[in-house]
Amino acid sequence: MEKRECFVDYYRVLECERAATDEEIKRCYKRLVLLAHPDKVQNDNDQGFLLIQKAWTVLKDPLSRKQYDAELTCHEHSECLLYDTISLSDMNLESSEGVYSYPCRCGGTYLLSASVSVTSDIVIGCDECSFSIKIGKMER
Repeated sequence: MEKRECFVDYYRVLECERAATDEEIKRCYKRLVLLAHPDKVQNDNDQGFLLIQKAWTVLKDPLSRKQYDAELTCHEHSECLLYDTISLSDMNLESSEGVYSYPCRCGGTYLLSASVSVTSDIVIGCDECSFSIKIGKMER
């Protein structure tokens, strides 16, 4: 098992519940972006606004949200059950669906959006069990 590094809870950033619907997340995002927009706030720190944007980018897409939720679960439990470390070339590209897939030993599947541009290692969870895989840095 491999320990996970700290990362930001995007649900807290957007001030919404983890079980929030897509529409609720969108409402929270719109409210916060209006409050934190650099044109409205008179300070030199855009970090709050940029963090809100990043949270929205991750949580608005169902596949990236699912991947993020798997990472958040690992973080909440302080450790991840890491099944394997692979590279993108080990995954199967399902071009009709726009996703990479990799089989889990439980019979489930690890899914990664083909549109995701990752510059460092990422961890994704199985859609059926609590195992995760680490995908080594992808170079495109």
